[in-house]
Amino acid sequence: MRLFSKLIAHFVGNSFKWIYYRGSKSMDEVIKDDNSTLGFIVIIILIFITLSLKN
Repeated sequence: MRLFSKLIAHFVGNSFKWIYYRGSKSMDEVIKDDNSTLGFIVIIILIFITLSLKN
């Protein structure tokens, strides 16, 4: 389960960083950095936003 969650966080982090660069950098350049922490932060923010909209 831990590996699966790290994979999701890494995918979200890479995607978010690629969108941040507006596609000017290739995905290969973005993947070189470890973006799993960024992905984890984005996931937590999205969870808080969805929970606040639900109430």
